[in-house]
Amino acid sequence: MSSSSGPPEVPAGRVQLNGWKDIAAYLGRSVRTVQRWEKDFGLPVRRFGLSRPESVFALPREIDAWLQTAQGVSARSGTGSPDQAGGPAAPPKPLVGGPDRRADPLFRRTPLNRLILAALVCVATGAVVWAAWVSWQLARHRAGQPVDPAPAVAAPSNWTVDLDALVVSDAGGNVLWRHRFPRELHPDAYEGSGWTPRIMVGGITDVEGDGTREVWLIAKSGGGPAGTALYLFEHDGRVRWTYRPTMHVRFGADSFGPSWIVDRAFVTADPAGGPGRAIWAVLYDSALFPSSIQRLDPASGAPLSSYWTNGSIVTAVLDESASPPRLLVGACYNETRAGSLSVLDARNANGSAPAALEKYRCTSCPPGEPLAFLVFPKPARFRGQDATGPVEIVTPMADGTLGVRVRYAWSDARTLAVGVFGFDPSLTPFSADTADDYLKVYDELAARGDVAAGAPATVDPDREFFPILKWDGAAKRFVEVRRAAAAR
Repeated sequence: MSSSSGPPEVPAGRVQLNGWKDIAAYLGRSVRTVQRWEKDFGLPVRRFGLSRPESVFALPREIDAWLQTAQGVSARSGTGSPDQAGGPAAPPKPLVGGPDRRADPLFRRTPLNRLILAALVCVATGAVVWAAWVSWQLARHRAGQPVDPAPAVAAPSNWTVDLDALVVSDAGGNVLWRHRFPRELHPDAYEGSGWTPRIMVGGITDVEGDGTREVWLIAKSGGGPAGTALYLFEHDGRVRWTYRPTMHVRFGADSFGPSWIVDRAFVTADPAGGPGRAIWAVLYDSALFPSSIQRLDPASGAPLSSYWTNGSIVTAVLDESASPPRLLVGACYNETRAGSLSVLDARNANGSAPAALEKYRCTSCPPGEPLAFLVFPKPARFRGQDATGPVEIVTPMADGTLGVRVRYAWSDARTLAVGVFGFDPSLTPFSADTADDYLKVYDELAARGDVAAGAPATVDPDREFFPILKWDGAAKRFVEVRRAAAAR
């Protein structure tokens, strides 16, 4: 295995890796290895189908950036990885110069024995290095020379939740520190699922860009809104700040707050181009209405910007290729029980989503509207279902185009009906198609009586998914948008 930490080569013009095999080939590893890297080290993998693990893709530029992080280096170093080579192991060779001791369990080359041996070597090496350092410092002290401070704390690399504690370890698996919370945390919230991937509830990042890695975690425990909060920890385990929002907002004549649930968070590059990272927290009212995404000050945790919409926010992506950089926010849109896409100026992500009805319009939020706002109406065959499906994946491409995935309906947690759209840089749709079990979901819902029977047995995208609605800020109304004629 190469020891280089540089990114692998990719064919010119390649902007997306489709499927586990493509991602594994790009990284030069097996599929099982890259799947473990996503789970254990935060390898940036995206999904077109949340219900289907094989429906994944990745962007080479994001993988290249991840390879330079401590998590990427840890993954490539092979710590705890029985599968780095990506192929079957060569048969063991007899020992030279003595009897074949492979029958003795002490000398079997099992992963466990190798791990134990590696751990013993690490402990012994660390003890030798520490003893040498202490001896050298004592010698300098006797000679009247200044004594150096103790070596810095090892960098956080991995995190896990153990009952009521956050446990942070270094790249070698050594526990650096623990933080205990007032209540036991919900373990299933941190295992990662299609609905809320693990990277949305916790992570490790260099917030200031100064080479020191901080840890963030959303504490999710019993007790309703009071049991959730976003924590930012220093690299040594000290709490820098805790974010537990208590503001009030009004939509129409109704007031919401101060009890909010902190649901997920996104860490992006600094929209202003600085060396640090931006932390965006997503919160919602316990009735799933309304929802907000807020950029937090890395020094204090105070909101720097606040954008509100009338349905749950599911995803947020920073499009750095645009000028100015855009924050793309996918959410539910409760006014029409559809999915919505908000395009915001990431440097000033304030304001609220527009709405035709006052009930769904924020009347106390910071002023401002999104740069663009799209609503994806539910197809006719699913309009009888009461559930509201979101824009759940947004993918900016290197050429300025945009991929958008909308979940319209589902018959169970793993069987989804979704539409996938392509937009040009002006946000004109040029493609639309179904994905996953679109017609299967309809047939199952119709059989249960949840939607009306008799819809077409095939899908014509132009009839099924259009028109899309786009907010006209000048006219203060929605206008219909159809697929570009040249793309039909």
